[in-house]
Amino acid sequence: MINPSKLHYTGIVLLMMGLGFSILTIMRGLPTYVNVIQVGLPGNSTFPLFMPSMWSPRNVRIAIYLSSGEIDLLIFDKPNFNAFMRSGDAIPLREFKGLRGEVINFEIPARGEYYMVAKNRGALTVDGEIVLTFWGFESDLTYLSIALLVLGVAFWIYGRFLKKGS
Repeated sequence: MINPSKLHYTGIVLLMMGLGFSILTIMRGLPTYVNVIQVGLPGNSTFPLFMPSMWSPRNVRIAIYLSSGEIDLLIFDKPNFNAFMRSGDAIPLREFKGLRGEVINFEIPARGEYYMVAKNRGALTVDGEIVLTFWGFESDLTYLSIALLVLGVAFWIYGRFLKKGS
């Protein structure tokens, strides 16, 4: 037979953990992280951009400001980035072609290491900057918080009803 006191106590512990992760999720999700990358790409060149490689599953806004020309922007996960650097041929996670001054929004699918590569297919040097803004709540922490809260409430209520029934 299940001990109602232990079930009730487990529910309270899970509920507190869920509340803690919820607060952590909110605290990590409220500030936006901005990274500005200065670009000076010579003609017909490909260049990996320096940036933080560990991305959390959040929304990303990429704003591109170029003085002239256009670039292609490729976003890779770690295995494909390594393959791209070795052979120049790999499948990017996302690929944006012919960018001049666009703003791109997309969601990072999972926590992990991601890399950006800029390509200049034109003959002239392209100067400008790329502004990355990471914003929103991290989806993996949000799901963990919700799961812990639901389990905690379920265990707590079930333990209370078992205790009253005994």
